[in-house]
Amino acid sequence: MQKIKVQIKGMNCKSCAMLIEDRLKNKAGITAAKVNFDSGRGVVVYDSSKIKEQEIFDAINSAGDYEVTKEENKIKEKIQEEEDNRGTDRCRESLSSESNDKKIFWLGLLVGISIVSLITNVILLAILFKSPTIEGQNIKAASAQAVNQPLVQQPAPSADNQPAAVQKFDITKNDNVRGNFNAPITLVEFSDFECPFCGKIYPTFKKIIQDYPDKVRLVYKHFPLSFHPNGEKAAESAECAAEQGKFWEYHDKLFDNQQAGFSLEKFKQWAKDLGLKESKFSDCLDSGKYASKVNTEFQEGSSKGVNGTPATFVNGQLVSGAQPYESFKQVIDSLLTK
Repeated sequence: MQKIKVQIKGMNCKSCAMLIEDRLKNKAGITAAKVNFDSGRGVVVYDSSKIKEQEIFDAINSAGDYEVTKEENKIKEKIQEEEDNRGTDRCRESLSSESNDKKIFWLGLLVGISIVSLITNVILLAILFKSPTIEGQNIKAASAQAVNQPLVQQPAPSADNQPAAVQKFDITKNDNVRGNFNAPITLVEFSDFECPFCGKIYPTFKKIIQDYPDKVRLVYKHFPLSFHPNGEKAAESAECAAEQGKFWEYHDKLFDNQQAGFSLEKFKQWAKDLGLKESKFSDCLDSGKYASKVNTEFQEGSSKGVNGTPATFVNGQLVSGAQPYESFKQVIDSLLTK
């Protein structure tokens, strides 16, 4: 004898359960049948040699439109579901583990990159501090200035240890000259209005002109550095002011306001403040009228070894960087006593 447990869905009354029981008991080969309405389950005892499981299912279905499943299958399904859930949990654990592995990998990678970056920065800083110039400034000179020690850069010796040739400049009325035009000492300054070191040396040159009224003349030449976005236009604006006879007034205006930042609007406002003709100045600046002059002076400086600002030639002898007043005084006095 065999026993089968079934799950019956679709029963909506106790009489339905009784009807199913009667149908089953009347089938040949079935010795006992019990159907419980409340649980929706049934138990059938039968002789497998006389009746098959499918015939039992058909007998139940003949009593109504029911959905019949073998209880054993349901148990298997539940077990399988539990197994699937456990499998899913294992997958989640695996994924979580994989995610943790990935996190550890990326964390290690970031730490490695940070270490490499730190080493690179240290190397770059070492190279920087060994570099001879910072924005054209001699580091040794800047350090000496910081402790108020005068330092003048003499012309660099050539390969045969002979002093470099003194540079010669042909100064004309077309140049921007401050002081006595016929003075015996000439300071040719290659400068950038946006360079902070040029702004630092600006009052030094004003004092030199005041202290040597007939002996020294200052010639300003443009050398706008490529990494100063407004340096070239500032140079052009000064030339536009020179066109109206106020180069040095505008020169001082630019350096006095260097910390405020430069822009086309400010260039035009400062021209207005100095009483220049606004429309003429604006047309001059907007058209780039003096861009070629600025470039010519830049090329002149490059040809004479200028690679940063400020670079000042005292009677052709290079004094590099924002040197203190005493350094220039030393050179000027030595030339005047010759």
